[in-house]
Formats: sequence, C-alpha cells, structure tokens
Amino acid sequence: MCSKIRYRFTALMVLVGALWCSSFALAQPVAKSESKAQTAEAKIEPAAIVGQTRFVSLNLKQLGSWSAIKLVGADASRLLSFSVRSDEVVVAAKLTLALDYSPALTAENNHLKVSLNDKVTSIEALPQGKGLGSVREIPLNVQAIRGYNELNINLIGNDAGACSGVLNPSLWLSIGESTRLELTLAPRSLVPDLKFLPAPFLDRRETSMAKLPFVFSANPTQATLKAAGVVASWFGVHAGTRSVQFPVYLNELPRGHAVVFLNGQEPVAGFKSVPGAGISVQPNPNNPSAQLLIINGTSEADLLRAARALALLQGTLSGDSLAVLDAVEPVPRKPYDAPAWLRTDRPMKFGEFTKLEELRVQGLSPEVIRINYRLPPDIFTWRSNGAPIQLKYRATRFPSHKYSGLSVSLNNDFIDSIALNEVKEKPDQVASVQASNASVRNALLYLPPYSVVGKDQLQLAFSFDAIKLGECLPPNNLKASIDAESTIDFSAFPKYAALPNLAYFSQIGYPFTRLADLSETSVVMPERPSIEEIGLYLAVLGRMGEATGYPAVRHQVISASDLVKTPDRDLIVIGSSQNQRLLADWSQALPLVVDGGVRRIREPNANARPFYNWEQQEIDPKPKDSSTINLSGSTSLATVMGFQSPLTLGRSVVFLYADKVADIKKITDLLTDPTRAVDIQGDFVVVNEATTQHAKLSDTYYLGTLPWHNKARWFLTDNPILVAFIGLLIALLIAIALYRPLKLLTQKIVKR
Repeated sequence: MCSKIRYRFTALMVLVGALWCSSFALAQPVAKSESKAQTAEAKIEPAAIVGQTRFVSLNLKQLGSWSAIKLVGADASRLLSFSVRSDEVVVAAKLTLALDYSPALTAENNHLKVSLNDKVTSIEALPQGKGLGSVREIPLNVQAIRGYNELNINLIGNDAGACSGVLNPSLWLSIGESTRLELTLAPRSLVPDLKFLPAPFLDRRETSMAKLPFVFSANPTQATLKAAGVVASWFGVHAGTRSVQFPVYLNELPRGHAVVFLNGQEPVAGFKSVPGAGISVQPNPNNPSAQLLIINGTSEADLLRAARALALLQGTLSGDSLAVLDAVEPVPRKPYDAPAWLRTDRPMKFGEFTKLEELRVQGLSPEVIRINYRLPPDIFTWRSNGAPIQLKYRATRFPSHKYSGLSVSLNNDFIDSIALNEVKEKPDQVASVQASNASVRNALLYLPPYSVVGKDQLQLAFSFDAIKLGECLPPNNLKASIDAESTIDFSAFPKYAALPNLAYFSQIGYPFTRLADLSETSVVMPERPSIEEIGLYLAVLGRMGEATGYPAVRHQVISASDLVKTPDRDLIVIGSSQNQRLLADWSQALPLVVDGGVRRIREPNANARPFYNWEQQEIDPKPKDSSTINLSGSTSLATVMGFQSPLTLGRSVVFLYADKVADIKKITDLLTDPTRAVDIQGDFVVVNEATTQHAKLSDTYYLGTLPWHNKARWFLTDNPILVAFIGLLIALLIAIALYRPLKLLTQKIVKR
C-alpha cells in the first residue's frame, strides 16, 4: 500500500514538474518565434517552392552602378547589390563578367576576388595575353543568397615592387556594361497574413517599377474609385522612389497578386461582400502561389472605412482577415507637413531624414555620401545667399596629408571644397575647430538660390591625400563621416511660386500635395471611365503618395456635373475626347481645343505682360495678339496641360487628355517612368511613346505671398530706368524744397 502511495506521489510530482516546464516553455517562444521569423526568409524549405520558375537578368545599372566599373590600384573594389522578393526563392544564379585588364597584371601576383555576402565565391586568375574581351562565368551559391545581397568585386594587384601601389595607374581592370547577373527564381507559398503588408503585393526589395492589378466590378462607382485611390496612394507611400502602375481588371482575376474591391452585394470575380467593412488576404484561386488583398464594404461608406483603415492602421494589422468596426477618421493635415518633406519652419538635422550608416565612409577612395531630401518647390530664395547648411564632419587627418578635402555638390552642381587638414582659428571663417570637441569640424555653406527643384540630392565627397612613406603607401585605414547634428535651414524663406508649371506636378505633385492628404483636391473622372482612365487615375494617386509619404485619404472623385458643388478646389481632370465633357466646356481656358477633328493650339498671349518679372524671362518688346494654330491629321494626340482653374482664381488644373482612350496609357507610362518624367516642363506637354515635347502657352498666375520689401526690391531691380527717374525726381523735389531756405541763408551771410 505504501509503495502504491509513493508511486502515485512520484507520478504526481513528475506530472506537476512537466506542466510547470511546459508552461515555462510556452512563455518563452515570443522571442524564439521572432528569431525564427527573422531567419525564415534566409532559410527556405524546398517544399515551399511552388509553380513555374522565371528568369531575371540584371545589368550593372540595376546592380547599383551607373556605368562601366574601372578598378585601379592594388586593392580596388566595388560593391554591387541586389535583392530577392519575399515570395520567391533563387534556385540558380550566375554572374557573367565582361573584363578588360592591364598587361601589368600577371597571373603570378594578381587575381580578381568575387564575394557574395562576405563569403568568397570565386578567385579568378588574370593571365597575360587575355586582358581584352575576357568573359568569365561565375556560378553563385544560392544558399548564400538572402533577401538583400551584396556582391563585392575586388582587384588584388601587385606591381612586383617591395610594396603594392595602391593608386598605381598601370594596375587596372575594367568591368564592361555587358556584365550580367542571371537569376532563376521560383515562387514559394506564403501564409496569408495582414502583418506582412504591403508584401507580397508590393515588395520593398524590388527596385524596378511594379505592376499591381486592381480588380473591380463591371461598373465601379465613384466611391469605389475613391477607396481604390486611397489604397493606391498607400502603395505609393511604400514604393519609395519606385513607380507603381495599377492595371485594371473588371470582374476577372489575373494570375498573380492583385487587390480586389467588393462594394455592396454585387459579386466580383466570384467573390461576394460580407456584412460590414473588412480587409482580408486570401489565396488566388487562379494561382496557388499568388494572393489577393480584398477590401470589402457592404456600403460605400464601409468600403472607404476599410480602405482608410488599411492606409492608416497597417502597422497594427494581423491575421488573414480583419473587420473594421469603427470609422477611421484621419487628423486633417496642415499645409507643407508632408512626412516625406523637410520641415520649413525650423532647421532640420541630417539625422532626422537620413540613416546614420549612410553618413559614414572609409577607404582611400570612399564612396560619395548622398543625402536625398524633398522640399515644396515654392520656397522663394530669389536674390538671397541661399539656404544655410551648418555642416559638421569628422575625418582621419595625418600631418602629411596636405590635399585631403571634402567637396560639396547639389544635384551634381559643385558648391564648395573644404580642406580637411586646414585649421582656422577665427569663428567667422568657413572651417573651424570646435573648442568643445576637437574631433568635430564645422563648415558654414549656402545652397545656391536656384537649387530648389523639389527632389534634391546633396553630395558630399571625401578625398584623401596619398603620400608615400619610403617605398610604401600608408595602410588603407582612412575614415570619415558627416555628423547627424549637421543642419539645413529653409525657415527664413517665404512660399511663392509661378504657375502653371508641370515640372512641379510630375516631380512632387505640387500644388496638390501642398496638403499631404489631398484634402483640397478633386479628381474629375468621366461618367463611365474606361480601364485605361482608371489606371491613369490610380497611377497619379500612387505618385502623390510617393511624393508626400502619406496616403491621399481626403481627396474627392467627382464627374464634370459635380463641379458646381465644390468649385474651390484644385482639379486633376482625366479623360479623352469621347467621354470628358470639360474639353468642350472649358474651350476658352484650355491651351488645346478639339473641335470636329481639328485641334487648335493657342499661342501664348504676349500682351499679358507681368507687372513684376517674377520668372526672369525675356519679354518680347513687341507684343502680338493671341492666336491659335490649327492642326489636323490621323495621328492620335496625348497631352498633359496645366492652367488656372476657370472656376476659382488661384486654383490649379492639370488636364490629362488623349484623343483616343487607348492612348491614355501613354500618359501613365510617362508619369511612372522617372527617366522620362523629368522631361515634363512648361504647361503643355505632347506625349509620344518614347519622347515628349513641351511649351509655355497659358497665362502665368501665382500662389503664395511675399513680404512688401521683397516686392519692392524685385520691382526696383526689374525697372532700372524707372529707378533712375524716381531718383532724379526725388533729387529735384529736395532741391526745390531747399532752394528758399538756402537762398535766405546766403542773403544773411552776404549782409554780414
């Protein structure tokens, strides 16, 4: 009996201990599961691979080099980078190098080292007699490939001397533009979960333009399009500098990833709306490796609430579905407070808009530090010193390095060069040593007044002097950095801009993005828009989100008949000659008029001379009457036009127009191609498949206000003859006023 009791007691204790251990184990996996999630993308099980493979070939530009690579010296290297989508796995990889190298490189003393993610992949000999036109195919280990990857190409040179010549010009190797990285990718299944958004629909690892299909019912309403615009702008926020197009499908599903909008009880591609507002991620029935993001709403208000919840609360979403019970009302934005823009009410520290690791470089020939920032283009810096930059920097300094320096440029335009080893003791000089911290140096610079273009890049290039010590060069241990406490200040400048200017629209969405939520913007769509017109609307909203870093949650989608209800708004008008009535209603305001197949392009009205020469343009001394040019032909015309709203003075209109509906796609391609979008200028742009032409036709109007003293200075500067006349007039009045007193004074002196 006692033995049974002891046995049962022992079993009970074992059971209690097991339960305690299991409860402890259950409390621990929070950290473990996170670590597994972090390494899941690096370790992919073969069973996760599904579907057919695809082949990708990346050139040097896509790998991060703008041109052919030239390595010079004994230890020259270049770092290239590439990434792999989270929903794909690399099953084969090959690097094909096109090489030319110097005859001074011999197989005995020199070689080329290729590393992938800090692991040596290949060591290539450089035999003499084969230095020109050499092609090397290097297979890469797919197990070493991660989400983000670095490919390092390193020339190990030796001139057979006592020491290697780090900058010996006879030791060189060139990597040609025909170099390719070839990847074979296979899709892999992902667990549907909202916490991964925007992946897999928009993967941050990709650098090329993305295409994300949007699926609607056969006749999407304006409310549905507004919800889709909010979602498109949210994807634009996450796209960064990439562009996104949104191909439109009506009541059918594509084979890849897509976003589906369910409004009311009408089914879309076999999916039916569930009661209320909701967001869910589901497998695509047409493709097991693809997913669908479904935005659901029983009513139009429900659908918009779901879209806003996705755009504003994405960081808190999880699971494969979510019901949105309460209205998500965003806080109204203030002018010029876009998250992606620099603040203009105070100095901004570099650390507030740049990653710290991007401010550090090392090596004898370090990479250029590139600091990207965005500004509203109406910052008025005319005839000022420009925006001040209080630059703080650190750098390795040797007494023998007399020519080390820091060159500063803006958008590739040189600004100044600072000597690293020069010590200035006067505080008003450009470079000075801080008494409190001798390792930090200061430089006060001014950006040129003409430099504000909206999207700008500050380039800081450190260069170190190479001094021989005997037969050898010093070790390659040079380092430099820009301090995160450095500041740039645009707070002293008023806001003033001359419009229309389509460059502002194409680059940063101005003036519509003056309010980041687009609360003063209406998009005027046709009554029954085509899929091309809807696709252009979504692409424009995606560009707005990319420009501001905030979703366009307060814009309106209306038709031409609704304009009378909200006339005091900035307008984006989309349509073709067949289905946009504003083309006829605004014939007196448009730079282009289409009537009976004849196009009339208005010439600029030279009689409209500005009171101030705000834009510093040459003015024809012999004004001409305004007229039109008549054009006819079978060629379809696609244009982008900018002008002042005929409904409200000071409001702006951008009209995206094509003769034929199918040619609307030309405008979509132009706006989403960063290399072509920079060609959009003036207020009238003719769009072709590969080229653009622009002109200035519409009358100029102005947004913002200037202080009276700025206006006075500008007026007097633009009218020197008037200034001289006013000066003579003032002198004459002073002479008349002083004539009698001086005459009386002279008479008194004579009498004495």
